[in-house]
Amino acid sequence: MSTMAVDYEEADELFTKNQVSEKHLAKLFRADDILVTREEGEEIAVICHSVHSQESGMISLACRLWEFDASFHLGPKTFGLIWPRRTDTAIGDPMPIINLSIYPLKYGVQGLRKRLLERGRMLWSCRFQKYVSYDAPKQGIDAQAIHARYMIDMNAYHELHPESNTRRENWRMGDIDEATMESDNPPPDDFLLCLPATLRGYWFLKKRWMTLKIRYIKEVTWEESAFETLVLDNHKKEMLKALVTTHDSGNSSLDVIEGKGNGLILLLHGPPGTGKTLTAEGIAELTHKPLYRVTCGDIGTTPDVVERYLDSVLHIGRVWGCVVLLDEADVFLEERSPMNLERNALVSIFLRVLEYYEGILILTTNRVGTFDEAFKSRIQLAIHYPSLNQEDRMSIWSNFLESMGDEVDILGLRKKYMVLSLTPLNGRQIRNTIKTARQLALFKKEVMGYSHLQETIKISNEFENYIQQAMGQTHAQRAVDTSMRAPEPTE
Repeated sequence: MSTMAVDYEEADELFTKNQVSEKHLAKLFRADDILVTREEGEEIAVICHSVHSQESGMISLACRLWEFDASFHLGPKTFGLIWPRRTDTAIGDPMPIINLSIYPLKYGVQGLRKRLLERGRMLWSCRFQKYVSYDAPKQGIDAQAIHARYMIDMNAYHELHPESNTRRENWRMGDIDEATMESDNPPPDDFLLCLPATLRGYWFLKKRWMTLKIRYIKEVTWEESAFETLVLDNHKKEMLKALVTTHDSGNSSLDVIEGKGNGLILLLHGPPGTGKTLTAEGIAELTHKPLYRVTCGDIGTTPDVVERYLDSVLHIGRVWGCVVLLDEADVFLEERSPMNLERNALVSIFLRVLEYYEGILILTTNRVGTFDEAFKSRIQLAIHYPSLNQEDRMSIWSNFLESMGDEVDILGLRKKYMVLSLTPLNGRQIRNTIKTARQLALFKKEVMGYSHLQETIKISNEFENYIQQAMGQTHAQRAVDTSMRAPEPTE
């Protein structure tokens, strides 16, 4: 047997044990092998194109890797590999292959290939437009960002960020043809294995694009029960459900002008904490649509800024099929006056936007008494949310507490629902009370019970009573006196 044959036999024997020595390092790599390395904590698979041994002892691996930016592109990347020197081993001793900074996938740990394939299939499913859930472990970043929903749409990303739409000259274009892109069946496994580990996704809460690790992306689980558990008159709930679930199928316009009057514009009005925002969230879950929530603070106050922002929001809402929620829209709904030309311009812009929007747009306000008359004809349905009565409050306490599982002494709390409902809190105040009581119980290392809620309510009531004394009336009374709202029925 020749010296070279013995040399290769020795190398193969090492490789079968998932070991490699410095002498045989270059023999580990072959053209067309799939190699694995790590970048920013993520496993990346690349295709080996050629292997070159340099006099310095470094192995140069010319590879190809896939990138995705609304289409797939195969391009070059070179990796340099030097035998790692360790003080705890003798020169010439072998080491586990997976301890190298880059190595063939076939020597990887059990389950690695499966994980890479699953990640590749998820990216393939996001190649056009996909609304996804994201659930990553907390690692010093915003907890809201790692347990959230995102829209993945690279075409929209490039449309909104033209400067990002650049191509590297040495990257081959059109490696995945249009027919394959349109197919539900992805290309072979070797392609899926080598897809990127991250994607850009739009975070609706903060209205910005984030880099997402694909291994944490999941299908959205819609909470359709969120709509059913709304504390709202059943007739109103049925009307809302009918409108939002049939909007897409019955949106032929009755207007002569094309593109006008196809939208579903809903107005939800009533005192704070009565369920208006929660209704919008429930509608989004019921219709399986993203919720795009916008406040007046996001939009701006000058007419030119407002117009650009609203056009942008409603364009995104149309492209992604969102339920757009304009929360606390009072400034845009307020009656026009000859004394305030700038606000009149804002109202006029908003009226035009409502006229031509084709999706579901929900407006909320607690100041309907200042409503401009021109909006009446633009709104398909307006729903009043009265102040909560005792029965409503009991339902809200129950809904919140029953969803908390083992975190609370639910058997003890069920006996106190009636007592809790006697305190005239709105829905948001009830939620905040539970949140505060939960933190108090965690601090005391106790299971949350009635005593924690009682203590929280007592402190909150002191603040409410102080405000009432300072104002000489309640907020509800002031809203009536200033014609913002009509009087609410007393319990």
